[in-house]
Amino acid sequence: MRSKKVTLKKIADRLGMTPATISKALRDSSDISAKTKEIVKRVADEMGYHPNIMARSLVRRQSCMLGVIVPDLRISFFSEAVRGIYERCRMRGYEAIIMVNDDDIETEKRNLQFLSSLPVDGILINAAPGTENNGLLKSIHDQGIPFVAYDRLIDEFETGSVTIDDEAMAFKVVEYFVQNGRRSIVFLGPVDQPSVARDRYKGYLRGLKEFGIRHIPEWTASSKIEIDDANRVMGDLLDSGLHPDAVLCVGGLIAYGGGRAILQRKLRIPEDILLAEFGDNDIVARLGVPFVTVNQSPYEMGNQAVDLLLEEMERKTKTHAYKHVIIDGKLIFRTLH
Repeated sequence: MRSKKVTLKKIADRLGMTPATISKALRDSSDISAKTKEIVKRVADEMGYHPNIMARSLVRRQSCMLGVIVPDLRISFFSEAVRGIYERCRMRGYEAIIMVNDDDIETEKRNLQFLSSLPVDGILINAAPGTENNGLLKSIHDQGIPFVAYDRLIDEFETGSVTIDDEAMAFKVVEYFVQNGRRSIVFLGPVDQPSVARDRYKGYLRGLKEFGIRHIPEWTASSKIEIDDANRVMGDLLDSGLHPDAVLCVGGLIAYGGGRAILQRKLRIPEDILLAEFGDNDIVARLGVPFVTVNQSPYEMGNQAVDLLLEEMERKTKTHAYKHVIIDGKLIFRTLH
C-alpha cells in the first residue's frame, strides 16, 4: 500500500506555520529568515517531502525542465557535453531530460514528439543529419519552445548555437600535418552531412590549397560515422596501392575504425601514418598509439549551451537575431600514458 504524499500543508501543520511560509522557505525566498529556512528544510527532509513539479509548473508557468537530444552516449565527447549540460541545469535550477537520437531521423522525430508533449521550457539538440525534421522543429518552436543547437548546426533551420569553428580547426590539423612533413593527407568520413563533417572537409580542402598540395579525389575516403564502415573504407584505400602519410578523421568512431585498418596492415601510427580526429575521444585511445586530436571542450560547450537556451527563454520577442557562440578548439598530440 502506497504511503500518503507529504504536502506543504502537512509540513505547515507540524511546524505551526502557513503553507505559504513553507513554500517560500523551500524556495529560499529572501523574506524568510535563514533560521526558519533551515528548520523547514530539515523537517521537510525528515518527512520525505518531494515537490510536485507539475503543480509548480502550473503556478509558475514554467516547468524548470529542459529537453536534451544527443547522438550517441558511447562517445566520450557527447557524454562529457551532456555532463556539462545536466550539471549546469542543476546549478541554474533546472532538470534535464536526456534522449538519444542515434543519428537517426525517425528516432529523433520520436524524441522531439515526446519532449514537446511534456512541459519542457526549451530543448538542446545535437541534430541527426538531414532536414526531414525541420517542419517538426518549426512547429515545436512556434508553440513557444525555443531550441539551441550544440556541436552541430541544423541545416536550413535558424536557431542559437554553441560550436567550435570546425573549418578553422580542420585547417589547423592540415597545417600540423604539413609542419610534421606529411603531405599525402586522406580525409576519412562523410563530406556533406552533418554540418561538422561538411565544415571539416572545407577546412581540409582549404589547407591543401594553402600549402600547395594538389587535391587528389582518391584521398577523399567517404565513410559513414560507423567503426566498421570506416575500417572498410580505409582498408580499401590502403589495399588500392595508395600510400598516405596522414589521415584527418571526422570523429572518434571513424578514427578508431580507420586506425584499426592501418594497424591491421602492419603499418605504424604515427611513424608511417599520422592519425587525427575531432572530439578527443576515449575510444581512439583504445588503439594504443599516439594520435592528434581536436579538443572541443565539450563540458564547457554543454555549460554554455544551457546558458544560451535560458537566455533565449527570457527573450520577450520571438523575432530576433540568434546568437552563435564559438568555443575555442585546442589541437593536442596525445601520447601513450
